[in-house]
Amino acid sequence: MRRRRLLFGLVGLGVAGAGGVLWWRARFDRIVIHHSAGASGSIDLLRRVHRQRQPGDPIDMIPYHFVVGNGRGMGMGEVAATDRWPHVWGAHTRNRRANLTGIGICLIGNFETAPVAEAQYRAALDLAVDLARRYRIAADALCFHGELPGAQTLCPGRRFPRDRMRADFAAALRA
Repeated sequence: MRRRRLLFGLVGLGVAGAGGVLWWRARFDRIVIHHSAGASGSIDLLRRVHRQRQPGDPIDMIPYHFVVGNGRGMGMGEVAATDRWPHVWGAHTRNRRANLTGIGICLIGNFETAPVAEAQYRAALDLAVDLARRYRIAADALCFHGELPGAQTLCPGRRFPRDRMRADFAAALRA
């Protein structure tokens, strides 16, 4: 079933022609922040976990577009693009629209139990601001996984500074 949906989606994009290509490049309208919910991690670790949890996934990629390290598995504040960026839609929420038009950024760490490190926070904020400027994403389009319609998660965790990030994001886009 998944493979059939993937095939029809790709065929649909092909049929859409140039208009579809132009839309695909301009589709991003939000940035969705996540946490990995693990104390350490890397793209390779997230890939292995995804393969274990989704063994039949026709797109063998982690769900996010970017990962930001916390010094345990990746460098502190290290930003890495995943195989999805920029040509494959995300699979980072249960909300299909957010997956198709949202850029998924995952910070390594469990922000239910520990706060985000300042260097990691700054790296994620800088990435989000850069992407928002590049793709003309509005200041109010920064969102957090657990706040999306249909979400059944606390992601990115209760200790993540959501209000601060919203304010810093908006201020940076105004500057």
